[in-house]
Parts: sequence; C-alpha cells; structure tokens
Amino acid sequence: MKVFWRLAGYLRPYRGAFLLCLALVAVASGLELFKPWPLKLAVDQVIGKAPLEIMGRQIDYQTLAVSAQLLIAVGLLLFAHLGVGFVQLLNNYMTIRIGQNMVQDFRRELFEHIQRQSLLFHQQRPTGDLLYRLMGDTYAVQTLLMNGVFTTLTSSVLLAGMLAVLLKVNTTLTIYAMGVVPLLFLTIAKVSKSIGNLSYETSTRESQVYSTAERIFSSIPLIQAFAREDEERKRFLAESQLSFDRKLYLYSLQTAYGWLVGGLTALGTALVIYEGVTQVLSGALTTGELLVFISYLASLYTPVNNLSNTVADIRGSLSKAKRVLEILETHQEVKEAPDAAPLAVKTGEVRFENVSFAYDAGKEVLRDVNLVCPGGAMTAIVGQTGAGKTSLISLLLRFYDPQQGRIVIDGQDLKTLTLKSLRRQSAVVLQETQLFPISVADNIAYGKSGATREEVESAAKLANAHDFIAALPAGYDTVLGEKGANLSGGQRQRISIARALIKDAPLLILDEPTSALDAETESLIMEGLDRLMTGRTTFVIAHRLSMMQRADQIVLIKDQRIAEVGSFDELMNKGGEFARLHALQFGKPRRAAPAAEPASPGAQTLLV
Repeated sequence: MKVFWRLAGYLRPYRGAFLLCLALVAVASGLELFKPWPLKLAVDQVIGKAPLEIMGRQIDYQTLAVSAQLLIAVGLLLFAHLGVGFVQLLNNYMTIRIGQNMVQDFRRELFEHIQRQSLLFHQQRPTGDLLYRLMGDTYAVQTLLMNGVFTTLTSSVLLAGMLAVLLKVNTTLTIYAMGVVPLLFLTIAKVSKSIGNLSYETSTRESQVYSTAERIFSSIPLIQAFAREDEERKRFLAESQLSFDRKLYLYSLQTAYGWLVGGLTALGTALVIYEGVTQVLSGALTTGELLVFISYLASLYTPVNNLSNTVADIRGSLSKAKRVLEILETHQEVKEAPDAAPLAVKTGEVRFENVSFAYDAGKEVLRDVNLVCPGGAMTAIVGQTGAGKTSLISLLLRFYDPQQGRIVIDGQDLKTLTLKSLRRQSAVVLQETQLFPISVADNIAYGKSGATREEVESAAKLANAHDFIAALPAGYDTVLGEKGANLSGGQRQRISIARALIKDAPLLILDEPTSALDAETESLIMEGLDRLMTGRTTFVIAHRLSMMQRADQIVLIKDQRIAEVGSFDELMNKGGEFARLHALQFGKPRRAAPAAEPASPGAQTLLV
C-alpha cells in the first residue's frame, strides 16, 4: 500500500481526465449491458411472436411488419456494438495518454534524482542497471494505475451491472455462473504473489544484462587489444541466458495461470448451459432468454478474467516500481541547503579548513587538510598516484562533501551555496576527456550557453585547436563519434581545453591539461593557458615540470596529508619530499648523444 499510494500521486495532475474516463466507462458499461437484448428481440418477438414487455409494460410490437421488427432489432444491435466500440476507442486513447504522461513524470523525477546524486553513487551503481530502471521499470506507474487500478474499477462496475441484470433474468443460472468465482480468487491469491516475485527477479536479471552490455561496449578498445572477445561474448550470453530462463519461468507461470482461469470459466459456462437447456426444455425459460443469459455470461466472465489478470499485473508492476523507488529513496549525499545563496566571487581565495574525506568509512583519502590558495594565484597539486589529488579537486566542486571540516571561497562555505552557481563559476578540464556525439562547435560551446561562433573559434585558437578543426570534413560542424572517437587523444584534449576557455570562469581547474600533448603543441597552448590563468584562481593537478614551474605554490600530498607547500624553487632548496621525488624522476643530468636535439623542458614529466 505504501508503494501504491506513492505512485498514486502521479495521477493527481490528471484526475480530471481520469474522472472523464470513468464516466466513459459508465456509458460503455450501459451499452455493454444493452447488447444482448436485440438478440432476444429477434428470437422471442420476431421469430417466436411473443409479446414484448418493457419495464412491466406490454408493447404492441406485432402490429409492425416483420421486416420492420427485424430492422429495429438489427439496428439496435448495431447501435450497441458500434457505440461500445466508439466509447472504448475514445476511452483507450485517453487512458493511454494519461498513462504515458505519468510515465514521463515518473521518469523525469528519476532522471533528475540520478543527476543530483554524487559521483560516489554513480561509481557504485552500474550504468546499465540505472538505464533499465529509467527506461523499463518506470512503466510500472502506467501498468499499476491505468492497467491495474483503472481496469479494476471498470471491471468491477461492469461486473456489478452484469450481476444485477443476470439475477433479474434468472437467479438460479446466476448462482451456477458465480459458483466458480471463489475458485478463481483462490487461484489469484495462490499464484499472483509468485508472479510478483518472479517479475522483480526478471527485472533484476534484465538490468544485469544491460550493465554487462554497457560495460563491454564501453571497453571495446581494451577488449580487442587483449583479444578477449570470446570471453566477453560468453559472459554476455551467460547473463542473457539467465535472464531468459527467468522470463520463460515467469511466462510459463502466467500461461498456466491463464489456463486455470480459462478452465474455471469454461466450467461455469458448462454448468449454465446444462441448467439453462434443462429449464428451456421444461418451459421455465425461453430460448431467447437463454441466449441473452449466455451472451451476458461471456460478458460476465470478461471482467472476472480482467480482474484475475489485473491482480497479476499489479503484482508485477509493484515489483518494478519498488526498483525505481529504491533509487528515488536513496540518500542524496551532496545536498543543497534550502536557503542556499549564489556564489559571489571577489578575490577568489579558497581555503580548506581541517578537511577530512573518505569514500568508504574508515578509509580516509584526505586527513586534516589545511590549505590557503590565494585569489588569482595558481596552485599545483602533486603527489603519488592515489595520494588524493583528484579527490581534493572533487571536493572543491562539491562532487563529494568532506566528512569533517569545510571549504570556503571568499569566506563563503560551499555547503551554503547553490550548486549551480558554484559550478557555473568553475571551468574544468578533466583528466579523462569527455566529448559528446555532436558537432565540434557544440562541444566547445557546451562550456557557455548561447556562445557565438566567433567565441567558439576564438577559444579554439587559444587552445591551438583551430587548425585541425578547420581541416575536418565539415570544419566546426563536423559531428564527432561517440566520446570523440574520430579524433586523436591530443585533439580531444585541446577541444576540452577550448570548452574551459570559453566559459571564462573565475575559478579554473586543470587536471593535467597537457598530458596528451606533444612538447611542440604544449608549448603553443601554454601561452594561451597563461593568459587564461591571469587573474583567476587556478588549480592544476600537475605532473609536467613545465606546469609546476609556472605555479605560485606547489602542494605536495603524501599519506593523505599535505606534506609540503611552497614555490618550485623553495621546495627544491628545502631538499624535502618534493626534491626527493624530483630527483627520483630526473636523476642526474645525462650527456646527450651528439646528433640529438636538447630535450625540451615541456616534454619532461614528473611521474609522482
């Protein structure tokens, strides 16, 4: 019931249309109840010449010509059938539209919730599983409310009307017809729970197939490089077979369930025919009345069958809805305060005050970090792999929140600021370049909404990307492949840099921006980066010596703490951990071979 009432909220915006659908159901039910009577008119009055009685009054029907009597019967029959069909057509359109709108609302809420989750959430959840919940399981709200609740209401109304008419026609036959209903509902109670559990398991298996396929396709270069196609094919087929096995079991159970329901209704029909023919032979019932009753009987069992199938549908949709609600009820780790204010950058000074952070409890990545980054200055962050460099930058962007301490920009605690204002005033070049399968111009303009073509080209020139972009088949309008697959690593990196340049934000974060560039290209874009960093608070996760030497201060992270802070010369003269790591990388100067060119400082790397 908790899940049901949670989903029922999605019907609230469409309650007016829903009530109109119920009114249409009442009209359709009335016409459905009227459908058998023209048949009785044709058999008893036209053929049998029996007097016509309507609501206790006899109508002198025999004064009309036989052809006229027959035309009236046939006309009424057509009116009832066509009327029911038209009303059902209109009703189906409206119910489908309401259901689709609810699915869209449900899907939108789930999508927005997933987008708001921290990076830790996304790192722990398989993308394929989230996609399946978003695209497949969200249909549960339509199945539950429109195919489930609505069908239950409409079938109940029709069933009540059928019973009222049948009891008036013949009480004994009605009792025979309804004698199988308790067996039907006993079957429903026994089987529907199993169907619900199997439906949940089937959805889980199917989402695992999505996750496996997504992981394989996103790792195609690695899989092909190590010739692991056969192993991955076997893994995918094994997951897919498990999913099919559970589906087959589910469908088999549903089929057996339908067979049982059909058998029980057939039993009820057989009992009615036996008793009805007996009454006709004894003169207690006319042939027309028996035909009317049998016609009603088919209509009677239709809502009964609908109700039995609906219970199974409701069970299945509830299980799928639970999978969506599991995500919607997930605690949002990075929350925006209700009274959050926009970030107002003045000098751009950033402070880390007693900051400690861990992805998992008891495994700190950063411990008691205290750091002042002056406004407009460049801070290079160095350290061994896994030291916490990227984590420190992620905290600044509030991809995560520290468990202890706080981070402030110009005296403003990040937790008191709106997330959009913080991130809109931060330009980022990530370590792993992310490009979209859209045009080159749109990829660059992604950093600034409404950017003009002149601004895009200017940023590209600054990032030394203009020449290779102009040489592409459609220039700036060239549509990139998935993740920029039709570009080299260096070209992708330069487009990413151009995207950060066009944003023109007061805070700049560079996760080793020149890592994929050769020495010549690096030297060309460093001038542009120097102009970009002027007057901006810049953080660089640095490995290249050329980047470190430009920094106003270098922060060395070791053992989850800040070990050293100072300029390049200060840290080298100090002879501490930074100098030791520098010596490990470069060692003593080597004598170059006679024919070799002097090594470019920009080509040197510090792998720490």
